[in-house]
Amino acid sequence: MNQLDVFFGTEPVGSIFDSLPLSFRYTDAWLARAQPAQIAAITPAPGFISSQAVTAFFENLLPEGELRSFIAASKKASTLFSLLREVAGDTAGGFVILPAGTQPEAPSYTPTSWKALGTLLGKNATAIDIKGPAVRISLSGAQDKAAIALFEDSAPQLPLGTSPSTHILKPDIQRLSKVWHSAANEAIVMTAAAQCGLPTAEVFYEPHTQACIVKRFDRVLLGNGTVGRIMQYDLCQLSALASDKKYEKEGGPGIAQCAQLIRQYSTAPAVDLKNLVSWLFFNLYTGNNDSHAKNLSIYRAPGQGVRLTPFYDLMCTRVYPGLSQEFAFAIGGEVMPGAIHQAHVRQMAKDLGIRPDFALGIADNMAKRIPVAIESAISAVQPDLSPGAKTLALRLGQFVLKTTRQMARRILTA
Repeated sequence: MNQLDVFFGTEPVGSIFDSLPLSFRYTDAWLARAQPAQIAAITPAPGFISSQAVTAFFENLLPEGELRSFIAASKKASTLFSLLREVAGDTAGGFVILPAGTQPEAPSYTPTSWKALGTLLGKNATAIDIKGPAVRISLSGAQDKAAIALFEDSAPQLPLGTSPSTHILKPDIQRLSKVWHSAANEAIVMTAAAQCGLPTAEVFYEPHTQACIVKRFDRVLLGNGTVGRIMQYDLCQLSALASDKKYEKEGGPGIAQCAQLIRQYSTAPAVDLKNLVSWLFFNLYTGNNDSHAKNLSIYRAPGQGVRLTPFYDLMCTRVYPGLSQEFAFAIGGEVMPGAIHQAHVRQMAKDLGIRPDFALGIADNMAKRIPVAIESAISAVQPDLSPGAKTLALRLGQFVLKTTRQMARRILTA
């Protein structure tokens, strides 16, 4: 009961031990493998490792905030180790965590339907409840969500045990009373980001569940019809920081630190840094103040080397009056979007080690693309929306157009 084993596919990676702090030990075979063996910031070395990097990597695999508290209460699991034992079977990225002595089983799934899932959610069930009591799937983040699988027939299936999912179902946020129709919000903003040329996780809005369905980029369909896992680490894991340090103001990575991690790990750093700066301006213009370091990840993309992952968790938070008005990152020392001017952007560029005119060119390009993209995204998603969600979409569109126009004028005018 005091040991969990970690696998990549069927390959043993190491073991987690129930100690304070949590400890980890790589297998000899993993340390000897030909491909890079390091897991996030955990130094590849023999013997027991108890470090901040160990705690940060495994803690960041778990849900956060009230959702973690709900799981802890329902599973009677109060420690990091016990939470990993209860839910961290299929996790974000490439690893499966199992009780010691257990081997990964062949994937299996239970067919369901969008209507059935919608009925469950309509009975005030949380999204994590729809997976069933025997399923061990851990999806990090503070938002309620569920793992599902979509194959050729596009009919939803529920993964059993630690079976890999292909998509994430994200219904409307229920725990924040002033946040309404968040799923429509996310589907629209994610769609707009893709139309602005940002590498973005594929999404669609599903009307029966009133959820944003996100295709997982850390999963790949293999030639034999099964689903494979891809190694992925968010920037908190790579910084050896727990999820409660994801915001810069709380000690998390600032934008310069994020850029440095991209330079350190990416095999195409110039491209990924440009995408990072584009992502920053997109978030500023569309009012996504929750764009913190855990919403940036590095993965080993098939055939592409190590890259910044497609962007995810994009939504307009500023349209909701009860949420923080501060941007997650300081831009040239300024965190209030309404106070950011060209001087702040020039300072940010220097902090990132790029030419200020290059950053301003990206800001200009994004400002020109967003108005068309947001209107197109709303038109694409709107037919599936309820009347209330359509009202949200209308307000969202008006807000983004106004914010983009005002912010671009301040940033692009000396």
